[in-house]
Amino acid sequence: MDGPSPFRAQAVSIGYGGKGAGRSTRNGIMRNGKDINGLILLACMALWPLPCQAEAPVKSALQARMGAPFLDNAVLQQQIPLAIWGATESEAKVSLVFMGKGKTTTALKDGSWRVVLDAMPAERLKSVNDTPDGATMTVTCKKNGLESVKTIRNLILGDVWLCAGQSNMAGAIRTNRSGHFPEDTVEKANYPALRQFQPGDAAWVACSPDTAPVFKRTAFFFARRLQQDALVPIGIIATAVGGSNIDSWLNQEPYPIGANYSTLVAPLVGYGLRGAIWYQGESNENDRRGYQPKLESLITGWRKAWNQGDFPVHFVQLPGIGSSSLENPAGGDGRAEIRQAYFEALALKNTGMAVTIDVGAPGEHPPNKYDTGERLARSVLQKAYGFDDLTTSPLYTKHAIEGAAIRVSFDNAPGGLMVARKEGFLPPVPTPDAAIQWLSIQSKDGAWHWADGKIDGSELIVSNKNVSEPIAVRYAYTQHPNGNLLYNKDGQPVGPFSTIGYGPELEAGKK
Repeated sequence: MDGPSPFRAQAVSIGYGGKGAGRSTRNGIMRNGKDINGLILLACMALWPLPCQAEAPVKSALQARMGAPFLDNAVLQQQIPLAIWGATESEAKVSLVFMGKGKTTTALKDGSWRVVLDAMPAERLKSVNDTPDGATMTVTCKKNGLESVKTIRNLILGDVWLCAGQSNMAGAIRTNRSGHFPEDTVEKANYPALRQFQPGDAAWVACSPDTAPVFKRTAFFFARRLQQDALVPIGIIATAVGGSNIDSWLNQEPYPIGANYSTLVAPLVGYGLRGAIWYQGESNENDRRGYQPKLESLITGWRKAWNQGDFPVHFVQLPGIGSSSLENPAGGDGRAEIRQAYFEALALKNTGMAVTIDVGAPGEHPPNKYDTGERLARSVLQKAYGFDDLTTSPLYTKHAIEGAAIRVSFDNAPGGLMVARKEGFLPPVPTPDAAIQWLSIQSKDGAWHWADGKIDGSELIVSNKNVSEPIAVRYAYTQHPNGNLLYNKDGQPVGPFSTIGYGPELEAGKK
């Protein structure tokens, strides 16, 4: 038997009891003063075709049952030891065969079993339209002269990405979303090696023009671009929930274990991953800088649960929403600080960020998820797949005060910076004669002023003729920066920045 039972671990994470309204605790989850652990238990049973109670025996006759998401059409993670688990009758003998490799074990008293196959490589695709040969996995359970065989068909090896968050990650392509993606998206969606799984689904779905509408937009455009460049089968596991806050996805101290983690993530723990993408934060807007420790807890907590090392986690820095005032050069309003929290989270190893300030909208759900997915993919391709020729959004790295001006330096701008304006799905159009909007400078007395910016290759020189002793610069540090913005020559937007971080009050220990 390889390792502890994943079913026992999952049962512990759900728990029972707990009191209080509208909160989750390590021992239980309450809503409006009522215990909803029963609902969570039912959800767990629906997601996980196995007993959620650790010691509950398999009541039916001998049968081979698989843990989610080991289903037809699945994508299994290549190049890592492949953990596979399921359940059967107590102490039955279990034999598994896949692609010429086999393992045997004995089920525990609660019926759970787990084996680990040696790492296997994926077959490189010729194109995104290539149809890889699927393989069959056979699981045979034997006890007291009885035998049960479970067959899972059309399995492929590739890279699996967990796609989590709230509604902007959960939204599907569908067919009634004119203007939400390039017009030929669905018609061209013949990608047999791109597959999606959602907890509760009966199988993985291979992408075709018929099935594309059920794919999650952000995850789809991310995976499609990833597959286009890496030419490897891609599996996306969609676990997003509209309106959810990050707290509901956490799994380690000092935060309570969240309900969405317990019901949607924990049943997947151990299923081999290449990495995860995260698009959430709208429901935590008021956390502002307090979002950063929660995001760090989510990343480190999920990595600990999987015990698969520091796998890549890349996230979306929230786009603009509503409008911003031209009377506030200091910025800091709306989502400015939560975007800074994302930037601060990049200090964690193997993380990346998609900047989306230029694809925002007045409402909470910007239609354009095409650019969001593409930028996530570029970040992953550059940092996790070694595509060094790709640039991502230039981010602030350092600054130097040069008399009455401040010189700001960025990464990811080898060809230099430009001023441009973006509309729809088209690349940003250069506007070299336009002033850079949402650029401000702070004088020695602490006052902020709108500033002029001069591009010098991959650097920006910021000044204001009325400020002789500048001390700091901010750019796009507001609720909804739009208009003539900064990009690199590849059309990737410069990320919002503040050369003093959240501000001097942080250094003084104030919140």
